[in-house]
Order: sequence, then C-alpha cells, then structure tokens
Amino acid sequence: MVRVTVSVSDSTLSKVDAEANNRGISRSEMVAKAIDSFVEDVKQGYAEVHNLELELNKSQTEVMQLKRQITKLENQITEKDKVIDSKARDVTQLDEKVNQSYADVMQARAEIAKFESALNAKNDELTFLRGHLSQLTEKIQARLPPSQEEAKKKGWWQFWK
Repeated sequence: MVRVTVSVSDSTLSKVDAEANNRGISRSEMVAKAIDSFVEDVKQGYAEVHNLELELNKSQTEVMQLKRQITKLENQITEKDKVIDSKARDVTQLDEKVNQSYADVMQARAEIAKFESALNAKNDELTFLRGHLSQLTEKIQARLPPSQEEAKKKGWWQFWK
C-alpha cells in the first residue's frame, strides 16, 4: 500500500477518530474508506451527469420534433383558415344570390298577381259584353223581318207575326 499524507484541522481529526472508534477500525482504514466512498460518489456523479446529459439531449431532440410538428400544424391551420375564408366568401356570394333570387321571385309573384287581376277584370268585361251582345242580338232578331223560309212556311199574310 501507498502512504498518503494529508493535513487536516484538529476538529476534523477528532471527528475521524470518533467515527473510527465507533466502527472499530483504525484511523487509516477510516480515511481510506472515506476516500474510496468519495471516489465512488464522484464516479456515480459523473455517471449521473452523463445520464442526465443523454436525457437532456433526448429531451432537446423531442422538443425540436415537437416544434417541427407545431410549425407543421400551424401551417396546416393557416391553410385551413384560407380555405375557410374562401368558403365563407363563397357562402356570402351564394347568400346574396339567394336573396336576389328571392327578391326576383317576390317581384314576379307581384307581377303575376297584377296580371291575374287584369285578366280577371278583362274576363268579367268579356262576360258582360257577351251577355249584352246576347241581349242585343235577341232584340235585333225580334225586330227583323223573318227570313224567306220562315215567310214561306207561315205564308205571306202571317209575315209579321
């Protein structure tokens, strides 16, 4: 074994001696075990740091992938927003066309009602004129002399009856 000389304070030396007595070992053994424990802790610390660095790298990779996915999703959202805006404009235009068509239909219905009213008035007038014509025809026929055939049947003496 190799001998190592170390300078320590009196209080530290008394703590080492007390712990060595509690364990039933020599001061030298106690210091050797403390150094071994420290070296193992340092190795474990380096291993933990290395593992943490690996986890950090893995987490950074995941974060980068998530950022790419977020960017991709944001681009998709932007594209969908453009599509939605386009569809909204189309719907607005179609709505305007429907409203215009509705107005045209209402105007056409008003014109149809007007024409129906005019047609009914003309039909009533025509019915009145036919009736009047029929009355006039009857009055005229009553005052006209009978036809030649009628006169021959009745004879000339009953010509005016």
